[in-house]
Amino acid sequence: MLSFGYVFGLHHAAPWGVLLLCGIWLWLKREGILQGMKAESYTPVFIALGLVLLTASLLMPGIADFLVFQLLLAWLAVFIIFFGKGMLIPSILLGIYGFSILFPLIIERFAELPYSKTIILPAMWILTWLGYPLESQGQWISFLSSTGEPISVLITAACAGPATMGVFIAIFALMMLDIPLPPRKAGYVFIFGVVGTWVQSFIRLIILLLVGYYRGDAALWTAHYWTIYILFPLWYLIFLYVYFYVHKKINY
Repeated sequence: MLSFGYVFGLHHAAPWGVLLLCGIWLWLKREGILQGMKAESYTPVFIALGLVLLTASLLMPGIADFLVFQLLLAWLAVFIIFFGKGMLIPSILLGIYGFSILFPLIIERFAELPYSKTIILPAMWILTWLGYPLESQGQWISFLSSTGEPISVLITAACAGPATMGVFIAIFALMMLDIPLPPRKAGYVFIFGVVGTWVQSFIRLIILLLVGYYRGDAALWTAHYWTIYILFPLWYLIFLYVYFYVHKKINY
C-alpha cells in the first residue's frame, strides 16, 4: 500500500494525501486535544462508545482501501475509552479521512452511469462541435486518431473525478476547522470549489481525448497517468487563493 505502483500507478495518492493533512491538523490542534484528555472522562458512556467502535473496526471487511481507516478507528476506540472528552477533534479528522475514501466508492457503486455522463455529454458536444470525429455509445467514446489509429475509451465514474471531489470536500472541511468562514460565505466558496473541481476533471477528459486524437493510444494513457497529479494541485492553488481572499475581506 505504500509502494509507488500502488499509490501512483493505481491512483491511490488521494487517501494518503488526505491522511497526511489530517495528521498535520492533529498536530496543530494538539493543545485542544490535550485539554480534553486532562478532563475527567473515564465514564461508562465513553467506555461503551469506545467498545462499540472497536467492535466495528474488527468487523469491517479486510479491504486494502479500508485497512488504514480500520486501524485508525481501532486506535480512536481505545483513545475514547481512556480519554473520552478529548475525542472530538480526532473523531472529526478520522471522519474527514473516511469520507475521502468512501465518497468515490459510493459514487462508483450507486451513480456510475449518471456521474460519468456529467462529463461525457458536454465533452462530446464541445469536441464534435469543433469538428473532431468522436462517437459515443453509453460510456464508450470511439474515434480514429489523426493517423488513422482506432481508439476506444471507457469513461467510468472514476474518470469524472469523484476521488478528486472527495479530496476537495475533505480539504475544505479541514480549512473550515482551522480558519472558518461565516456560513453564507462558506456556502458560496464551497459551491465555487465543487464547480471548479468538476471543471478540472472535465478539462482533463478533453485533454486526454485530444492527446489520443493527435498522438495516439499510448500517449493518451501516459497523459491519463500523470494529468491528475498536475491539474488538481494547480486548481487547488487557485481555490486557496480565493478562500484566503474571501477570509481576508471578511476580517479586514
